[in-house]
Amino acid sequence: MTTETKSIVLISKDSKPFPEIGAALKADQQYNYEECSGTLTEMNGRASVLADTHDLILFQTETDTEIDVLAIKRLREANGEKAVILALSGAETTLADAQLLTRAGVDGVLAETISPDELEAEISKRLKPKIQLPALMPDQGTLGKVITIAQARGGIGATMLAVNFADHLLGKVRRKQDKPDCRVALVDLDLQFGSISSFLDAKPNEALYQLSMDGTEPDATFLSQSMEHFPNGLSVLAAPSKLAPLDALKPQQVSKLLQVLQHEYDYVVVDLPHALVEWLAPVLEATDRMLLVLDSTVPAVQKARQLIDFYTEDNLTLQIDLVVSHEKKPLIQGRHHTEAAKALERPLRHWLPPHPKAAREAVDRGVPLSKAARSSSLNKAVKRLVTTIKAELAQAPHSAQQVQ
Repeated sequence: MTTETKSIVLISKDSKPFPEIGAALKADQQYNYEECSGTLTEMNGRASVLADTHDLILFQTETDTEIDVLAIKRLREANGEKAVILALSGAETTLADAQLLTRAGVDGVLAETISPDELEAEISKRLKPKIQLPALMPDQGTLGKVITIAQARGGIGATMLAVNFADHLLGKVRRKQDKPDCRVALVDLDLQFGSISSFLDAKPNEALYQLSMDGTEPDATFLSQSMEHFPNGLSVLAAPSKLAPLDALKPQQVSKLLQVLQHEYDYVVVDLPHALVEWLAPVLEATDRMLLVLDSTVPAVQKARQLIDFYTEDNLTLQIDLVVSHEKKPLIQGRHHTEAAKALERPLRHWLPPHPKAAREAVDRGVPLSKAARSSSLNKAVKRLVTTIKAELAQAPHSAQQVQ
């Protein structure tokens, strides 16, 4: 079986750019490799010709990223997505610069110090035919329910709730060999400070970082390679260890990710960042129930009011349940509770009592509360919350986006 030869061109302002890389690509018989001296901007119309006649373009970035951005935009307008374009950047290139290049149409931003082997692996991956996402199942009723966890302030216990909510959604597993009642995915969309991996003693997952840098849309193959599966049956897509701008992900990428997850799982629990970014729109559209975690202090209530207004501005039917953390449900709510509910225009419906010992035990062991502190009041409160939401979602239709 013969392999089709791919053509690669390197555009560099240096007269003898990257000798080791050039030698490796020239020696590889599956590539036709050539070099052009100059910058991408200096190529002018020639860059368009190169994009037409080559499968992949490597170019050395300039100090002024805006110059490259304009050149890439012109190239993409003239040639579309025909050629793969990879940027080789120096140490002065920031994450913000890389994001600008990606948005302009660059398929990936690589360091100039990349080794020949690493570059060849990257090129091989980029030039592979894209695997298409399987057609959506016609029965929209089989789509999994999406539950998002938001927070009114940091340190309020939102990630703790996300982890243990997902754990209890699995249902009862009476014996080790038994499968859980439900298929549950837990996704950490806080690209910068996500901590789900710490709560479950798991390694950070670089899949979302790579997705944000590549600009590609996730498919079933991405999902199968990226999810980490735990013995209790929970599947987790953790946040990366590398820092990336929160808005590096594109709305269509997040939308596609949720679609794929909903076809594979009965429930998808999403832990949101404490920030407002563009890609939240498809998350909110897909959400069947949002749990907004807060406490009853005035600053937290004020921030919760702002978040509710933002979340519901374009999603008037979005149901947001308030979860009061670090406070046991009172027999009779105090005046500050009543005022908070009035300001938020919804009841303080769910309560998570303070139990620092149980929470600390679970975090230190890297396991859910059901394993570390099964009889604790905190674990029981989360379990009751899950039972309530699960029963209500079983009676409710999917979000508007899902039934279209």
